[in-house]
Amino acid sequence: MLKGFREFIARGNVIDLATAVIIGAAFTALVTAFTDHVVQPLISRIGATPESEYGFLRIPLGDNIYVDFNAVVSAAINFLIVAAVIYFVIVLPYKKFKELDSKVEEEETQLTLLTEIRDLLAENGQAASGKHGAGTPVGTDKTGQ
Repeated sequence: MLKGFREFIARGNVIDLATAVIIGAAFTALVTAFTDHVVQPLISRIGATPESEYGFLRIPLGDNIYVDFNAVVSAAINFLIVAAVIYFVIVLPYKKFKELDSKVEEEETQLTLLTEIRDLLAENGQAASGKHGAGTPVGTDKTGQ
């Protein structure tokens, strides 16, 4: 059981995942600070602050209880910023890289196969001479027998 766990940890995927979680948490903290200190005051200007009793984003329910949409709008903006950055900085470049990688892999595969075929023919003494492979037929020598 410990051997399997050690192999799982040593694969590298765990380290990549841990790094992504740490960077994601740090980035989320940065975006949250931006929305709390830049976006939220702007929303509060057009809506209402928690201390005021007016604004279209603050709906009084009575008995000093309010439905405050400022926090909801701020969280939605926070989410959109994080999602946009993740898409444009991580997902989109990864897709482009993957497309280029598959094209290179495909070219390498064809080249590798052709090289292996050439090497096998050369090993068997059947290396083709000429443009269209008009060399010695398979199973014959230079005299045609």
